[in-house]
Amino acid sequence: MVITMDIRALKTFEACVRLGHFLKAAEELQYAPSTVTLQIQRLEADLDVSLFVRDGKRMIATEAGRWLYQEASVLLKSIGAMRQTVSDIAAGDSGSVRFAAVEPIASQQLATLVADFCRERPRVELTMEVSGSRSIAERVRAGELDFGVCSSPPSKLMLAFEPLIEERLGVMLNVNHPLADRDSITASDLEGLTVLVKEPTCIYRELWETTIHPTGQNQFSYMEVGSFFVIQQMVKAEFGIGIVPIYSGLEQKGSLVIKPLADLDPVITIGIAYRDQNFLGKAALFLMETIRGIGRSSLNLA
Repeated sequence: MVITMDIRALKTFEACVRLGHFLKAAEELQYAPSTVTLQIQRLEADLDVSLFVRDGKRMIATEAGRWLYQEASVLLKSIGAMRQTVSDIAAGDSGSVRFAAVEPIASQQLATLVADFCRERPRVELTMEVSGSRSIAERVRAGELDFGVCSSPPSKLMLAFEPLIEERLGVMLNVNHPLADRDSITASDLEGLTVLVKEPTCIYRELWETTIHPTGQNQFSYMEVGSFFVIQQMVKAEFGIGIVPIYSGLEQKGSLVIKPLADLDPVITIGIAYRDQNFLGKAALFLMETIRGIGRSSLNLA
């Protein structure tokens, strides 16, 4: 025997048992009394069991009816919660978002935006990772991330890319360094100095090398450091100079300054990479729109 139960009939049955009367159930559900009677009859026919016995004007649940009432109450609450969750996800008030961003834009510009987003939508499960551009683009393509904030991805990955800002490389110096008072630095000024750079897979390291090597001026002592924060601390300790994006937040008053490279002006575009917005949840789209504000703000400041 195949049993098919109508959710509406279960809801009607639950109301009848809870209220103890078909007419009261009809009033609560805004049904005609005949509709309530018909739905109960169909439910009994589907289950091949009597769910009620009449006691004068009242309808009393049978043993089978009392068991079904307990199960139906739990099921209807679960369905109600499911409906609400689906509605919240569709509205962007629930669901999950997973994205990644490169440093230092992650800490210097995105951290505050993400914190505000989480306060406004506390039921959204958000994961923010910090990684390199290549890894971010590959994971977006693989579907492991909803989107990424990184440099322009390779065309072979077939990702959409929306430019946000242009970042320029500069030289981080201890305020006690002889070059710290300069308005700008040239590549020749760095000859013979210890230059702290990120790892080879970092887009800023790539930008530095593609910009500086064609000049033939590569007479530097390199030291690879995997963190801009560590570079910052080493320069602060008066060991070498750092090659970093120009962010005022990386400077420290009285300790560190960042000067532009006047003769080279290395620039890289950072933006949002994603596969297809049609596949993204509403919460992810809301966060992407918030992040786009970074680009609009930079245009207004230009």
